[in-house]
Amino acid sequence: MPIIEIRRHAERSDKGNDQGALSPAGRAMAEALAKRKEKYALVLSSPLPRAKETAQLIAGRLAAVESGLLPEMGGVIGDRIFGELRTLADWGEVLREREDARAFAAEQLATWAGITRRVKDNDRVLAVSHGGIIELPALTLAERLRTRLAGAAFGYGEGVRVTYAKGTPIAIEVLRV
Repeated sequence: MPIIEIRRHAERSDKGNDQGALSPAGRAMAEALAKRKEKYALVLSSPLPRAKETAQLIAGRLAAVESGLLPEMGGVIGDRIFGELRTLADWGEVLREREDARAFAAEQLATWAGITRRVKDNDRVLAVSHGGIIELPALTLAERLRTRLAGAAFGYGEGVRVTYAKGTPIAIEVLRV
């Protein structure tokens, strides 16, 4: 059963610069996550420097950049300001209200499943993405699996672990730091 961890990148130094590297606190967080000594068969990140650096620090390497981990969100959060979506319940409300948010979640779930098809049955994958991109598919999958996800929206270094069997997700859990 492949397992994929989809984590948000660590804190970046310049929040106004999409190409910015990690802050000292972000580097320290990623290095602390690395101490958990998880073994990953595949390590992927979005194309942005903060995601690539996070993956490299956590896993000690980066196998490839996966553009599907940085999709265009378009208008999926509607007229809300990204920072206003502070809890998973807030993101759940967006899913209930907006068809484009549900379509976005489905596209991301297909990306996650496609990533797990690249590894063997007992392998683990680390995929580093971004805030707002993980919440919608995670909540959609949790609903399908009748698993409750609650609490704050995913902070730096946080995300979900999804277990697959025969190409189908069978479990999801929140990863907090």
